[in-house]
Amino acid sequence: MSIGDTLYAISSAGLTLAAGKTEDTLKVYPLENLTPELAAEIKEHKAALIKVMREDEEMRRTGIVQSERQVFDMAREHFGLDKSEGVS
Repeated sequence: MSIGDTLYAISSAGLTLAAGKTEDTLKVYPLENLTPELAAEIKEHKAALIKVMREDEEMRRTGIVQSERQVFDMAREHFGLDKSEGVS
């Protein structure tokens, strides 16, 4: 799964993703929505997810990916994902 797909899956699962402001940590909640497959994808793309989140203005302010719009904006900006084309 690409990082764009992973961002979409995080949003679709109703998860909130938070990155440490200085340390390379990610927190995901609510844990009951986190599948083992998605956890593996998040671990695989951890460094890239943190990088994207730190570059996003709203995420820098809050420390949290808060909306589907924010996920798509980040994916589109960094990976060329087009929401109108969908995610495969």
